[in-house]
Amino acid sequence: MNIKIIGAGPGGLVTGLKLLEAGFEPEIIEKQEEIVSTLCAEGLSKETLSRVPFGPWDSYAAHSFGEATFIFPSGQKAYVKKQCYTMDRTSWFRAMAKKFEAKGGTLTLGENVDGKKFKELKYDVLIDATGPLSWIARKVVGNTMEIKPGVQYRMKINYDYDGMEFFLDKRYSDEYSWIFMKGELANVGLLGSLAQLDAFIKEKKIKGEIIRKEAYHIPFFGTNYQKGNVLLMGDAAGITNPLTKGGMACCIFASEVLVDCLKRGKPEEYEKTLRAHPVVSGIYGKALDYFKELSNDDLNSIGNFVNGVELTRMPAIMKAKLLALSLANREKMSTLIKAVSYCNKYSW
Repeated sequence: MNIKIIGAGPGGLVTGLKLLEAGFEPEIIEKQEEIVSTLCAEGLSKETLSRVPFGPWDSYAAHSFGEATFIFPSGQKAYVKKQCYTMDRTSWFRAMAKKFEAKGGTLTLGENVDGKKFKELKYDVLIDATGPLSWIARKVVGNTMEIKPGVQYRMKINYDYDGMEFFLDKRYSDEYSWIFMKGELANVGLLGSLAQLDAFIKEKKIKGEIIRKEAYHIPFFGTNYQKGNVLLMGDAAGITNPLTKGGMACCIFASEVLVDCLKRGKPEEYEKTLRAHPVVSGIYGKALDYFKELSNDDLNSIGNFVNGVELTRMPAIMKAKLLALSLANREKMSTLIKAVSYCNKYSW
């Protein structure tokens, strides 16, 4: 089977490696002259990383954490105890590209697939992994999606961190802010604007030097994942998790679906099969809407209840009590709890 992948980012590289593992011989075509990484907060769990047919990857992990910490407006903390890492993505992707070629894949750099080139390409299956601004996704597949702005500073700070930190505070972002250490630097960012990020840094009294300012597009709620034998992967498909905005894990799970369809000789079933997978469950969008409705007072009430709790091991009786505290919005709280459990498995 002649399989071509457009784009040597995370979606293209992971899919390429998994296709090689399954016995296919794909070609990746990348417009850049060298492999580079786009911006990302860069947090991934050990469980998710273990699904990538590449290793050892430990040397590409700039920092490791034993837990993710969710911090509520009044300072209450809840935890997800899971080994997780911030990755040095550019060196990691370059190493994966070398592994891809060593395993028999073909990597072509410096070749831009424009409209003319697209018409000339010969393939049985084409996988577009060129990111959220993909023209193939828009014009060939007819995909539309929503875009959320993310901003981040790379900072040199003296900070006593508590795991991989997520701040649930509506004063700065209607979703969340974060501090991830990455070696000697920290990724400090949020979903929103630079002005909101500056306010967050000032309020949290984060002192240090800003090394680089970064902004990026986060795509989600993709409407179409394929048209015929043209399949979309990663940001081109808009399959980023709407609740957490984690995209790398989504690429890994989606690539498994894609490879399974090709192994069965059923590429036409890719979109249908992916939509049935929890990685793109409709529950995330509903949970996001419900989360946005919560005020800081609501969040503090939840924070008081779960303070010090390991969320993935919350007893059933505790979940029942949390629902009881939200009688007026029992269905919404139930949706949030279920979505969080899905996110823990499929989104980072």
